[in-house]
Amino acid sequence: MDQHDLYREIQPFLSSDETVLWTGRPGKIPLAPNTGFFAVFAIFWMGFAVFWTITATSIGGPFGLFGIAFIFFGGFMFYNIFFGKRNLLKNAVYAVTDRRAIILTYNRNGMDCTEYVFSKLRSVNLESVNGNTGTIRFTEECIYTDYGNELFRRRSVTSKSIRDSSVTAFFMIDGVHEVYRLICEQKDNC
Repeated sequence: MDQHDLYREIQPFLSSDETVLWTGRPGKIPLAPNTGFFAVFAIFWMGFAVFWTITATSIGGPFGLFGIAFIFFGGFMFYNIFFGKRNLLKNAVYAVTDRRAIILTYNRNGMDCTEYVFSKLRSVNLESVNGNTGTIRFTEECIYTDYGNELFRRRSVTSKSIRDSSVTAFFMIDGVHEVYRLICEQKDNC
């Protein structure tokens, strides 16, 4: 897909006076750092669920049917561990404008747009840089949530929750140094 097609996808989310400086897509999406633990857990879960279902079915009665739900849950865990984040981001579109960084992701209900306004960013970090490919992660200043009665409460944001989120970064983009420099220049101009 060329830059013109990417711009066409971003266009509905832009203000009339906003200028697009860069667009791109993620490269190869890495597995999450804690994937090994969850993969082993999912293997044991599936193994026990299959063993229990077969054993309960061979004894007779409807008890084997209960195991089917556990097998499906184990399959769901496997799918999310190895394909969930990758499928969410495989069609993602990234953009840097003169005001913000934009991440478009697709789900079964349509499109999600996540923005990081440069004037509200606490930090922009380079990660997993390998040559000219790498990840740029965004961290916002403070996040507040409205709970109805004019009361605001700070939502807890930990470094782990930021790291694990799928829409806090431009994952494995080409030309990472140039895009990082572009974002830092725009952030300094705010």
